Amino acid sequence: GRVPPVPVARPVGAAGGALSGTARRALGLRLPPALVLGWHKAFSRRPRSLASVARLTLPLLLIVVAMSAWTTIDRFHSSPEQVGLPAALSVRVDSGPSGRNALAVLERDPQVAAAYPGAQVAALVPGQTATIALRGLGTGREPYPFVLAEGDRPRGRDEAVAGQGLLDLLDARVGDWVRVTVGEQPQILHIVGRSIEPENAGRVISTSLDTLRENDPVLGPTLYQLRLRPGADPREVAGRLTAAGQGHLDVHTVANPADGLSPLRAVITGLIAVLALIGLIELLTVIGGTVREGERDLLALKAIGLSPRQITAVTVTATGCTVLAAALAATAVGTPFARWLIDAQGASSGIGAGIARGPSPALLALFAAAAVLGASALAALPASRAARRRLADTLSAVA
Repeated sequence: GRVPPVPVARPVGAAGGALSGTARRALGLRLPPALVLGWHKAFSRRPRSLASVARLTLPLLLIVVAMSAWTTIDRFHSSPEQVGLPAALSVRVDSGPSGRNALAVLERDPQVAAAYPGAQVAALVPGQTATIALRGLGTGREPYPFVLAEGDRPRGRDEAVAGQGLLDLLDARVGDWVRVTVGEQPQILHIVGRSIEPENAGRVISTSLDTLRENDPVLGPTLYQLRLRPGADPREVAGRLTAAGQGHLDVHTVANPADGLSPLRAVITGLIAVLALIGLIELLTVIGGTVREGERDLLALKAIGLSPRQITAVTVTATGCTVLAAALAATAVGTPFARWLIDAQGASSGIGAGIARGPSPALLALFAAAAVLGASALAALPASRAARRRLADTLSAVA
């Protein structure tokens, strides 16, 4: 009574065809037939297989991009010395006698690893009315540890490094000579590197304090950049130095641009959750299609002696292979795409390219493994139910 009096062929997917040479050789090597048939089932129908992989790849790729953004923000907090912030504290001194002894006061603190004297002046560049920041940091004997994304550190006379914002402003690049004016004194500098500059929209050119003194011999240090020892608390050290300076030292922590980006972590978390939900819906669609396509092969698989557990393993393997291909494609394409996207944003803001940091290989491997294992677990229940269907039900489904 369940079979129609005139059987009508139902529309089904395109046949997968005979086993490929690779699948036959794998069976010849006595690999588990469920794994071989599942792999063949996942990739034998090229157009449909590619469409399934592409639909799953898109949300996974966007998740990789979101993870890269999270890792980049975390890098600003955990390793500020790698993103243009080698100094944790900035100290401004007055011009009195106590200010001239500031270096001795700073180096006396046990948590201060190095104190770099410096000065910052406003300068003009040709064709511009707005000022840029000209900084002299460190000396020839103790150079400042600039964080470079390109080129070399300034070591010789008239050598300097510039931020991306300044290079864009002057339409210059590493290796060019630029002319800036401080008051009425011109200063010609050779840009030997591009530094990561979170301050002043990247419109900063930095050289050594010795180079600035060539034009102004009486110029003395008006600020000190302090690099602290590992594990030191910047706020605690700042309070101790302020008390030691007896009102002649203005100590404050160096502003981290990531402090204003901390709320983005909640946005990234929500975005990952939404993308995971989209990926789950696509995965359920793929599982449903794989189970329906496997119903017409059920009799053949039982005829060659596969048990219901092995038939279930065929569907689970097919789903796992599809998700694995999508995860590998998302990782391979998403990591460089995220790096390019973050660096492009950094270049447009003046900080400069070179700040992007992708997830670690271990995290990407864990992400791919979690996607494959989760997909396999979701496919196990419907595949098990389909493998245990009665023969009469199977005949009615394929009639």
